[in-house]
Amino acid sequence: MPKLVGGFLALVLFGGIFASNLKAQAPLTMPYDYVVAFTYAGPTISPDSEISLEVTLQNTGFKGDTFDFTVIEAPEGWSTEISRFSQSFTGIFLAGEERASLNLLVWPPSGQELIPEGEYPLALKVTSRNGGKTLEARSTIKVASNLKSPQALTLSTSYPEISGPSDGRFAFTLDIKNNSAEDALVNLIASVPQGWEGSFKPGYEEKQISSLQIPKSQSRSVTLDINPAYQAEAGAYPLSVKAEAPAGTAETKLLVNLTGTYKTRVVTANDLLSMATEMGKPVTVSLYVVNEGSATQKEISFLAVKPDNWRVDFKPEKLVDLPGRGSPVLVEMTVTPAPNALVGDYGLGVSVQGEKSQNALDFRVTVKASAAWTWVGSALIILVVAALALVFRKLGRR
Repeated sequence: MPKLVGGFLALVLFGGIFASNLKAQAPLTMPYDYVVAFTYAGPTISPDSEISLEVTLQNTGFKGDTFDFTVIEAPEGWSTEISRFSQSFTGIFLAGEERASLNLLVWPPSGQELIPEGEYPLALKVTSRNGGKTLEARSTIKVASNLKSPQALTLSTSYPEISGPSDGRFAFTLDIKNNSAEDALVNLIASVPQGWEGSFKPGYEEKQISSLQIPKSQSRSVTLDINPAYQAEAGAYPLSVKAEAPAGTAETKLLVNLTGTYKTRVVTANDLLSMATEMGKPVTVSLYVVNEGSATQKEISFLAVKPDNWRVDFKPEKLVDLPGRGSPVLVEMTVTPAPNALVGDYGLGVSVQGEKSQNALDFRVTVKASAAWTWVGSALIILVVAALALVFRKLGRR
């Protein structure tokens, strides 16, 4: 029993020491406390820059609080503003342990476009309403004339020139960056030739857009889809794209090189694909070749798939520099069956091969017996009939 009581007392004593150590190591958190500071201290800018200093405010207490702002030091005659997400205010509420990034905007008096060189101190006072605590954040801006301010918006593409057929689709990938100190709603405008169509789409999406929201110091990619006008001629077509935002405008030039379309068609005079002739005797069919594409066909040749020992000739054998969407060109095709061809129907294929295009026709050729063989056959039939009549007559007398 004494041992049991002693063990229990030792356990209680050990637990008390352990709890005391945990209490000593636990962090002390105030219900109301905070820190404030300029995120980037002592920035250097150019005389034509927009002054925007990022301020970091963190509520380190575990209770929510409202914080009021007052600019207590700025160049005389200058204007100041506290903003976040393009919304200006003089105070902000933060929940316990919440953090926020704010912007202190400063601009010189109206009419003064450039800021004189020098150093300009700025100071911001922040007061906690519930905690009753006041802190200050200070920074100094240095203005140097040898610096050039970045463009508020930049618009670029890795492939500003694309080539393809006139009936193709052209897609340009555009990168838009918002270099300003505020989030920006960017409007997109495409200038295309008359009759053409241009539409913007966000990356990896099919919906069409005309504007998009870009956070400060971030970039977004969009796709510009271009559809040339129907029957657009081959050639180079310049395009332009403009991105507009309250802080500035950016523009880039693009180029579409149309190589034209390639389409060849061949027809007969009456759209008939049959012909008749005798063995060994030529027959001629008129073919009309039309270049229905917009590009000039440098050379068009003809190929015939024919039975053995047949002959197929084309006049002319080739067409050279056939203009796009021009008038039909006459080509005479002469088909000569083999001298020993049997009477019957035969298939004949004709292929018209142009530059990046081809067209084909299938003909049926009927080979008939010649007139001489017709008379010979008729004479043989008459002789056979006469011979049979003579035989029956002799047999009838008996």
